[in-house]
Amino acid sequence: MNPTVPKAVDRYLGRLACALLGTGRSLRGMFAAPPDVVEARTLLLVKFWGLGNVALLLPVLRLLRLRFPDARIVFVSLATNRELLDACPDVDERIYVRDAGWLALAVSYASAVVQARRVRPDLCIDFEQFARASVLLATLAGARQVVGLATPGHDRSALQHKTVPYDDGQHMGQTYLDLARAAGVRERRYRPLAPEISGSWKAEAETLAARLPERPGPLIVMHPGSGDNFPGRRWPAASFAALADRLVEEFQARVVVTGTRAEATLTAQVVGATRREAGVVDAAGCLGVGGLVALLARADVLVTNDTAPVHLGSALGLPVFAFFGPNTPALYGPLSEGSHAFYRDTPCSPCLTNLNYKTSLCRMPVCVWDIAVEEVVARLRAHLARAGRAAGGPGRMARTG
Repeated sequence: MNPTVPKAVDRYLGRLACALLGTGRSLRGMFAAPPDVVEARTLLLVKFWGLGNVALLLPVLRLLRLRFPDARIVFVSLATNRELLDACPDVDERIYVRDAGWLALAVSYASAVVQARRVRPDLCIDFEQFARASVLLATLAGARQVVGLATPGHDRSALQHKTVPYDDGQHMGQTYLDLARAAGVRERRYRPLAPEISGSWKAEAETLAARLPERPGPLIVMHPGSGDNFPGRRWPAASFAALADRLVEEFQARVVVTGTRAEATLTAQVVGATRREAGVVDAAGCLGVGGLVALLARADVLVTNDTAPVHLGSALGLPVFAFFGPNTPALYGPLSEGSHAFYRDTPCSPCLTNLNYKTSLCRMPVCVWDIAVEEVVARLRAHLARAGRAAGGPGRMARTG
């Protein structure tokens, strides 16, 4: 579903709904005594959008489980994040909203409100950076305490009991941790946490690995897509293709180009522009989220746009080489050792922020287009030399066991 219209609905109707509910709460507060101190026995956590954001939340969920070992933890998210959340051992119950069309979105959102209300949440942590749909759900569910971000210009504080100032220069992983700290978590420094890889996920990756050419070089995963929101985040397909050819020629690399079924045309453009003898594998639609995680666990390097695989690879400790421009790596850059964020820092960047609903009107993203293939090759050459992979040394899985 195109995210533009839901953003507009959230911006305008959501603002009105927040104002009405906030006014009602203020009026009730004039005639009723403040509630007793809350003991959090049931936690409602909300993060609708962004598989990468869910990946960033995994260590925060672990810390919340440790802080509230006997509490019931319920997570509300979009159904597109199901595979990663279903595998998370720190969540007791999941409520999913489907966004496959307006009717499905409206019906499943209403159903989510009903399910969340049955939970009778003592504490809700709203992890959305700007959307109002999450705090509205928490309010309608009757959460006794709501913790959320005070993002400038988004008018949600009337429905929040405790706010955390939004810092647009801080990595989102740390911001998510700060929200958990406001709920009692003591850890101060954000550290990524790898998803638990199941046998079925490994089987998906092994099936794909069987298609790879037999070469001694590193396994390099390339992800040229960027999800549904703003294709201006993408490094050009021709640049990905030229990079793949260089990596095969110089390092005897095995290259896999990943993407969703919806990105099959894009991945075909990349693979079709490489030299036939390079043997680059087009894996669009071949892997679910879990299979992609298992493939990244086997890889030596990930080269990707600013999208979910940045955070999946980073959580696995994989060196991630990512392209930024419309968004800034200060917020969403890779955190794993050996990673590098390519970023031009042009005068108009960032134009895609949590302060503007991650919406950009730019149609000429030179901040990404102007990153040269030779610059990326040089970075990868230096990294592979340090890692002992330039001459066909043992792969990452062989080295780490």
